[in-house]
Amino acid sequence: MDGLNKQPHSQWGNIAIISVFVVLALFLIATTHYGTKTLSAVRAYVGAEGQWTKAQKEATMVLIRYSINEQPELYNQFQTELKLHKAFRKTRQTLISDNPDYDRAFRGFQTADIHSDDIDLLIWLAQFHSDISYLQQAFDIWKQGDRHITKLDSLGRLLHKTIQEEPTDHGTRTQLIKDIHELDHKLTQLESAFSATMADGARWIRTVLFWSIVILGAIIIATGYFITQSYFSYVNSLNQELTESENKFRSVLQNSRDVIYQIDFDSGNYEYMSPAVKNMLGYSPDQILEYGTEFILDRIHPEDRKRMDQEIKEMEGKEVEDHFASETEFRIKTNEENYIWVNNQRSLVKDSNGNPTAIVGTVRDISERKKHEVETQQSLEEKQTLLEEIHHRVKNNLAVVSSLLELQKNEANDEVKPILQDTQSRIHSIAMIHEKLYQTETLSDIDIKEYIEDFTSMVANSFGLDQKAITISQEVQSFSLDITTAVPIGLILNELLNNAYKHGFSDTQHGELRIALTKENGMVTLRVSDNGRGLPDDFSLDRDQQSLGMTLIQTLTKQLEGKFDISSNDEWTSFQVTFPIS
Repeated sequence: MDGLNKQPHSQWGNIAIISVFVVLALFLIATTHYGTKTLSAVRAYVGAEGQWTKAQKEATMVLIRYSINEQPELYNQFQTELKLHKAFRKTRQTLISDNPDYDRAFRGFQTADIHSDDIDLLIWLAQFHSDISYLQQAFDIWKQGDRHITKLDSLGRLLHKTIQEEPTDHGTRTQLIKDIHELDHKLTQLESAFSATMADGARWIRTVLFWSIVILGAIIIATGYFITQSYFSYVNSLNQELTESENKFRSVLQNSRDVIYQIDFDSGNYEYMSPAVKNMLGYSPDQILEYGTEFILDRIHPEDRKRMDQEIKEMEGKEVEDHFASETEFRIKTNEENYIWVNNQRSLVKDSNGNPTAIVGTVRDISERKKHEVETQQSLEEKQTLLEEIHHRVKNNLAVVSSLLELQKNEANDEVKPILQDTQSRIHSIAMIHEKLYQTETLSDIDIKEYIEDFTSMVANSFGLDQKAITISQEVQSFSLDITTAVPIGLILNELLNNAYKHGFSDTQHGELRIALTKENGMVTLRVSDNGRGLPDDFSLDRDQQSLGMTLIQTLTKQLEGKFDISSNDEWTSFQVTFPIS
């Protein structure tokens, strides 16, 4: 069992090893991918900054030439150069906003004729500008540059206005040119700072990527070493436990009181016989292995030999599973010439293709059990006979009591006779239950359907059914009840039937009586309905003074842990008892 329990642990261990390396590999791939992607995005920003700087320098140079040559087309060229900066400013503003418009940002970067793949990288990296300090610094520099470009645009407009309105005002023009040079110098510093910041960010990313790969590699090496050591330790432990398990099983086989054997399926020869056969039959294992299965078959009791030969014949061939007997019992002779009963339980051993290769079984001495079974059977038969006699005598004694009541009726007055008649009917209901039990095999359960049909006929005949046109319809399910439930049901049915005949149909020659008994969801329902004259106007179950029959019904219903209900309309009166049943 220890070896079997280790197999699932080994499987889970392999899964754990594979899972660890898969996670580490995925982490390595993800680290390399995102590191490379980030470096590519930084490169794209540096390239975009180069185009931004180039456009700014061109705009500054054009504006200075315009101040000298005063050619309007140079001012228009200046405005054209600033279009890239305006587009980039809108791109920056939407990227750092709470709800960035990535389509707008894409179009803004397209102004600089940047490749679409690089634009995707620019937008992707901008999403982390608030998380990475280098990006935050770079975006702040970009923001300052946009403010300076706006100022450059303002200076260009003022220069254009001065040239158009006051062409001879050289002092103002000289001051504007000076301001433009100073602004160009500041922009150059910002452009250098932006490139340096992105370069520092790239170096930081390379450093993080390098050490991540180094640490991850170290983790993989350490994990591999740990797993390898654990695996070798597990294998050594498994080998040790396997050796202990083999010794344990060998000890069990050597000391087991049951005989354990193995038979080769094709040859039919014994391959193994445990030492317990010496104590059970008196023959040594070597003796049985030498002479084979015929040695055992020759010692089987003659009355069992034919059956055993048939079982062995059926176990031959490839279709053995269809009629393989996994258990059998027979008598076998010991070396002391005594027969003992044994139980032989066996199973097929199959190869990887599902073909039977051997039969493994255990043989146990069951002589004492067989002896007890015979004694128990004899005792049961005696108790069966005694119980049958008890039911028979109870029925006869109840019949005697009923006969005595019949004799008493002949001497009783008119007021007492109905009481005696009711008592006889109740006795008949109980007597019939004992009669039904006497006729059953179990002597404990009766078929309630058969009982109700017979008892209803008896009550109807006692009230002279042939003298009245009373129709009886029955819808009774067939199921068994024990005597503790059947007796109360019989008494309740007796009271309801007597009540229907004595009161419901007392002054009528025609009518219908319906009897229903159903069992559903662990509940039994008995309902007796009649279309006689109905209940009296003052009838109530809550009255202190009731008839003995109604009191008996309610008492028996409580005994059954059930519920008693009465319903009535212009045509039908129904009495219903519902109670649980196991």
